[in-house]
Amino acid sequence: MTGGISQYHATLDMLKRIDAPVKLVIAGNHDLTLDRDFVRSHENDRRIPSATDAQWATARALWTSPDNRAKQEGITFLDEGEHTITLANGARVRIYASSYTPEFLDWGFPYRRDEDRYNPADISFSDARNIAAAPVQSFSNAPDSPIDIMITHGPPWGRLDEVPQRNGTLLNTGCPHLLRAVMRARPLIHCFGHIHEGHGAERIEWSDNAEEVASSKVERNLWELKSKPAWEDGITLGQDGIVRIEPDLEAAKADRAITLDVSSESDSPLQRGRDTLLINAAIMTVNYDPANPPWLIEVDLPAASIYSP
Repeated sequence: MTGGISQYHATLDMLKRIDAPVKLVIAGNHDLTLDRDFVRSHENDRRIPSATDAQWATARALWTSPDNRAKQEGITFLDEGEHTITLANGARVRIYASSYTPEFLDWGFPYRRDEDRYNPADISFSDARNIAAAPVQSFSNAPDSPIDIMITHGPPWGRLDEVPQRNGTLLNTGCPHLLRAVMRARPLIHCFGHIHEGHGAERIEWSDNAEEVASSKVERNLWELKSKPAWEDGITLGQDGIVRIEPDLEAAKADRAITLDVSSESDSPLQRGRDTLLINAAIMTVNYDPANPPWLIEVDLPAASIYSP
């Protein structure tokens, strides 16, 4: 997948067969022609021959133009930032989306690891360069209308982001700036992919001082420590406040999805502002085989009428 128009149409062929009232899509690092900066800096790249602004505009229109295919198939493409969507059942969902991931090799939507694109400049790491055009909103800034779901291409640091190395160790590849943003926003769900080996889910219970921890002016390396990293203070009981979800994979085969109920009707409902369900929903295995089961989550959302004038 390198962002060819025929590849996008194949993706749309798949998405149109999904029976859902709302279908949301973000780009990722392989969607090269949707990253205008990448296209402009890779005129001679063999993956996107004859890269031009016109090629980017064609790809962009396919996903966003009212007259083009994605819109006609009922698919909504999300740019970086916040979006509010009203569902047919009367629920309203506030979403933060981002296609960007820390740079790795030479793919689309990159940023340097010392760059923070998720947090306000005054609370970035002390050694970070802030580039946030649309920083994530803190839960405390809008407790009555917080972000319900975060959708990012890549994972936060240390969460479902491990990649095995040749020496037998595991390398964390997620973003510490993103972890701080998730800790501040404390959404009900944070969904991502990118790291195929990390497919799975876990539930975090945030501590009472999570926002203070996520806003502290410290150096980035203190959040990347293997032993007692600074972010542990933002989680109830440290890392004991993180529970890995162990799905029934045999049932998932029969259901064609891993189902998980965290609604108010479940035995363990998510508490808004206290709990976040993290889901690495990468369908592809490390060998690019689409064998990982998708996730189907039952969750409570507020009624849109609550926020109507």
